[in-house]
Amino acid sequence: MTGPWPGPGLLEGALLHALRLLPVAVLGPFLGGPLAPPVVKVALGAGAGLAAFGLAGCPPSAETGLALLAPAARELTLGAAVAVVAAAPVDAARAAGRLADTLRGATLAELHVAPLRQRETALGDLLVQLTISLASTAGAGRLLLLSTLGSFQAMPAGVPIGAEPLAELALRAAATVLATAVAVAAPAAAGVLAADLAIAAASRVAAGLQVPELLQPARAALGMAAVAAAASAGAGRLVELTALACRWPTVLSAGGGP
Repeated sequence: MTGPWPGPGLLEGALLHALRLLPVAVLGPFLGGPLAPPVVKVALGAGAGLAAFGLAGCPPSAETGLALLAPAARELTLGAAVAVVAAAPVDAARAAGRLADTLRGATLAELHVAPLRQRETALGDLLVQLTISLASTAGAGRLLLLSTLGSFQAMPAGVPIGAEPLAELALRAAATVLATAVAVAAPAAAGVLAADLAIAAASRVAAGLQVPELLQPARAALGMAAVAAAASAGAGRLVELTALACRWPTVLSAGGGP
């Protein structure tokens, strides 16, 4: 880099780099996290973007003034899409827990998570905490940050990106979240079905058995036991979703292909 700082287009280039990282830190679950203060999230995203700007050789932006609005909006959109992909494991865990609790008939036992200002079912909150703990231990935040920093080589800041690759990435993330949630909640469905069959058989053998009083506790217990028995497989499936966040630069640079 030659010339005095700040040179023409350098501040704009730094801003574009920071805008791509900002939504990942603010909205993502692994960099800033839901409990981090907003100021810390903004500082983390902006700092990582400035680091990427420096590592890329401080490339100046060709757009200045009002012309900078379009590339800035593109970088924010890209960063938001990456944040959605990065949150896929947590969203899948939350959906799987709510689905399993619905099958068990335990959706009334919702927990109000005051720091997050949202409600969670008991199993949903447990799976979310388990996913975040395992993914963080596996280095999900580091991998996500490295993939995002490396994306500036394949997709320089401010360069237009087609809508089709972004739509392909969003659809892939949504489909993966749905498939994973159903797969993780499937043992609960099996446990509930086993409880229903067992109580139906028992009601035929003993006509005086108090079936309504036994049905709900048995459904809830067997559903939870089935999820616990398959916890390692379910947790592995959830943690695997972090790989999707690490592959997103390859997906977009290849035009949405695998």
